[in-house]
Amino acid sequence: MAYLGFTPLDGESRTATASDAGLFSSTELRVISLAERIDATREIAPHSRFGRFVEWALGVRLARPLADPRLESLRRFASLARHHADELGDDDVGSFLASGYSRGQAQGLLAYLHGEGRRGRLA
Repeated sequence: MAYLGFTPLDGESRTATASDAGLFSSTELRVISLAERIDATREIAPHSRFGRFVEWALGVRLARPLADPRLESLRRFASLARHHADELGDDDVGSFLASGYSRGQAQGLLAYLHGEGRRGRLA
C-alpha cells in the first residue's frame, strides 16, 4: 500500500490513526502549524550570497532553520507534505524517520496536511 509516494515498511499494512497525531508534543504541533503556512522549498538560504545581499539591501532578517535538528526535520517534512505531497520522495521520508519520528506519524501527517484531515477546517 502506498500513499502519495510513501511506501510502508516490508509487510507493513497499517494506516495512520488518530492516536498517531497524539504522539506529537505541543511544540511539535506548533512547528507543524508553522510548516503549513511556509513552503520550505521557496525559502532563501540566509547564508547564501543572495541571502546576505537581501538582508543587507532590504534590511530584513531571513528565516533561519530551527535550532533543534529534530524539529527542523519535522518542519521541513511537514512543509513538503503540505505544499508538495506529490513530490515527496523516499529520501524525505527516510530523513524524517531518521530524526526519530514513526512511520505512523509520517502517514498521519501526510493524510492531515494533504487534505483528509483538513476538510472540516476548510468548510
